Amino acid sequence: MTDYIERAFEDDGKTSPVSPKVALLGLSKVYGALGRVKRLAYEKGVLEAKRLPAKVVAIGNLTAGGTGKTPMTLFAARWYRQKGARVVIVSRGYGGSLSKRGAVVSDGDVVFLSPHEAGDEPVMMAEQLPGVPVVIGSDRVAAGMEACDRFRPDVVILDDAYQHIRLARDLNILLADASRPFGNGHVLPRGPLREPLSALSWADAVVLTRAGDGAAGDFLSHLSGELKSRAAALPVFASSHRVSLSDGAGTPMTPDALGPAFLFSGIAKNHAFEEGARALGVSIAGSRFFGDHHPYTEAEITALEAQARDCGASVLLTTDKDRVKVRTMTTMPLATISVSIDFGEDLSAVTSLLDILLRP
Repeated sequence: MTDYIERAFEDDGKTSPVSPKVALLGLSKVYGALGRVKRLAYEKGVLEAKRLPAKVVAIGNLTAGGTGKTPMTLFAARWYRQKGARVVIVSRGYGGSLSKRGAVVSDGDVVFLSPHEAGDEPVMMAEQLPGVPVVIGSDRVAAGMEACDRFRPDVVILDDAYQHIRLARDLNILLADASRPFGNGHVLPRGPLREPLSALSWADAVVLTRAGDGAAGDFLSHLSGELKSRAAALPVFASSHRVSLSDGAGTPMTPDALGPAFLFSGIAKNHAFEEGARALGVSIAGSRFFGDHHPYTEAEITALEAQARDCGASVLLTTDKDRVKVRTMTTMPLATISVSIDFGEDLSAVTSLLDILLRP
């Protein structure tokens, strides 16, 4: 059934009277209606968002799956740090055993929790952002208050929080994959949208990831009517993903120095990881892919290494997110492909937007 739903995400939205897609469509309409009611309750003041004693920037998307939220979060955190601001990242901690309770992953100097406890992305961000504390909690209000009480930040960055409107924000940045920003246009479970497209109107800016020339115009072409006019008034920034190779110690390396590699990953878009490896010129001996946030076991890594050796690979190649989970299990050399966000000509406009939160 899971495979069927994933295929349904990719079609053109047409349904057949005898197709199970009709049932998914019905569920989507219910899910979408609930999302609209929730937003409306906050718009009309029936529900009131909680405000933190710090400026808050939320980074998120409308669709399930990877759009590059983590590279954007890393970019924003580093930029604010360079400006001398005290920054804390608050994340749900998806997949972590302490997500429901909430916990401090890092105080900016020491990483206290494992990926099993905190989730893979918070640990990865904590390791890559010295000086930036990371706090997790499925209750973002409680996690945000903990972050402010403990670290007194100037700016709190909410990772993957576009739908978490119970916590007020000063800047709402929406990410969308330029190649297919809204999937088939349907809300879960019939499509990949987490909520109806009308939620786009809550954004202060849109960042298109994996974007080429003319991406902003292509993005607007997916919209119509009042929503299109609202979106046309938003700043829309184009960005691309820049990939780089490094060894197990984080030292940059070339594809030639890497040698034949066995690829593996457990992210939302494994094909993008493989495409990045090919773009770098990596010699790919074989590959194996898993679902997003996959909890690797010792047995799986042992089997994966055996498969890699059978393929003639001399090194395992994975993502930063997967590396933090498997590095204590591997016996073969382990290298990573890192992804960063590149705004090109839009860089100045993006940093000007972020700078709004630092103004008196």
